[in-house]
Amino acid sequence: MGSFQQFLTDKNITSQTLLRLSRQLESRGSEGRVLSRKRVARRRDKDAQGKSYASLNIAKPKSGRGISAQQLQAALGDRPLPARVRGKLVRAVNAVLGKQGGSPVEAPALFGSSPVRRGASAKKS
Repeated sequence: MGSFQQFLTDKNITSQTLLRLSRQLESRGSEGRVLSRKRVARRRDKDAQGKSYASLNIAKPKSGRGISAQQLQAALGDRPLPARVRGKLVRAVNAVLGKQGGSPVEAPALFGSSPVRRGASAKKS
């Protein structure tokens, strides 16, 4: 049994709860659509093209995608996961713990020594 699965059993958190909460937390609402619209307008505006999103106070919208069942099974099996998936899992677990009255946890406490999956590096020319 992996460290992530052990943590979930200790805290009585089901996988269905994590999938549902992740889908809710990562969903793109009206504020996400407004942010996307602002980012598109900034790219089209000739005056603002040289400026960064941060200088214009335009935050990054949510991805709109929660974790999948396949990603959750990989986490339960202690297989390497990308950093974004780990972040989504940590947010979902912290949301459950917040509802239960517990304190938030960090990624190393959840995943232990399981390595982060790295993508293919870009070729340098």
